[in-house]
Amino acid sequence: LGHVNYCAVYDLTRSGNATSMPITLSTEPPICDTCILGKQTKSSIPKVCAGVRATRRLGIVHVDLMEHPDVVLAAGNKYILDIIDDFLSYTWSIPLSAKSDAFPALQAWEKAR
Repeated sequence: LGHVNYCAVYDLTRSGNATSMPITLSTEPPICDTCILGKQTKSSIPKVCAGVRATRRLGIVHVDLMEHPDVVLAAGNKYILDIIDDFLSYTWSIPLSAKSDAFPALQAWEKAR
């Protein structure tokens, strides 16, 4: 998940608290590409929405079917059907065991609304 700041390592070495780590204080620390990328600033996302927005609840619904090949839930579910209401930005996530279960699950979700 990362590494400690090099100044902290040097301080530990100088104070004598890092006795089991071989550290050379005369060399320059290596450049960490991940740290450089993490410190770069990002431009903000504009708050203006492009396209048509829903004017009522469940007016426009976005559906996404995702497969997680490395993760299988305890119930044996390998797929997740995400349904997003465009008006409220409310999200429903429905776990599925097979890809073929997506359309019946979507129909059952629609009937429940």
